[in-house]
Amino acid sequence: MSDNEHLMDEILNSDVEIIETVRQLIQEDWDSETLKQQISDLLKIRDDMVAKLMTSENNHMECDCGHSHE
Repeated sequence: MSDNEHLMDEILNSDVEIIETVRQLIQEDWDSETLKQQISDLLKIRDDMVAKLMTSENNHMECDCGHSHE
């Protein structure tokens, strides 16, 4: 697995965790400051990973298939 694939996998995992946390928050009628903070933290982590992925992809616009994806 390439670094970008690993990073995309981590982003997907964070998306799943965000969705699960939002579902928990809905069950608690949006009344949990702890879960709200957890969502905020997860979104920040996800944003950082997406930025890292975009920076990495901008540095080399080719994947393992050998085609340019500009």
